[in-house]
Amino acid sequence: MLPEPRPADAGTPKARLILATLDLLRRSGLAGAGINQVVEASRSPRGSVYHYFPRGKHELVAAALRDAERTEGDGLRRLFGQSIPLGQKVRALFAAVGANLESNAYRKGCALAAVTLDLTEDSEELRGVCQSVFDTWLKAIAAGLAGAVEAERRAVAQLILVTLEGALILARASGTQRPLLDSGAWLADLLALKYPPARRGRTSRR
Repeated sequence: MLPEPRPADAGTPKARLILATLDLLRRSGLAGAGINQVVEASRSPRGSVYHYFPRGKHELVAAALRDAERTEGDGLRRLFGQSIPLGQKVRALFAAVGANLESNAYRKGCALAAVTLDLTEDSEELRGVCQSVFDTWLKAIAAGLAGAVEAERRAVAQLILVTLEGALILARASGTQRPLLDSGAWLADLLALKYPPARRGRTSRR
């Protein structure tokens, strides 16, 4: 979702397989990230897949999702760790995701959401991975909600992530950032009303 820094080990054979898998998941979900597609996209020998991931596709997909857990989680922590009002953080998040989506011509969505929606009986082992990654992202957002009541931060983080994922789908469908920017603006305004920024330099009334 967010623009990601290229990892230092991106040129290693294992990293190439993971990055290729992640890219395929963003484009076409679990069904589009088969071993043959990964081999072609990563320009790797087929044997290298089973060398690094002996259990095959699902182990490779799990590794790709864990990579997204780390990189996207780091991005969320940086964004929500800023000393700015909550509304600004939300607007910045939706704007960053919109700009990233536009940069890839609306072809790549959220790999985690795509895999979650594609889960079947044959891929049930990935459900726990998906749940864990979502939980990491929610914690990253919740940690930056200093203006919200502590007991409500998890629910607020969930609202932000749910709205973001839904707006991302609409933006891909429409081929425009507008659903992300509009949803981010409305959500930011609503959260600013519920959790108004603390006023500095407030003087007592007599």
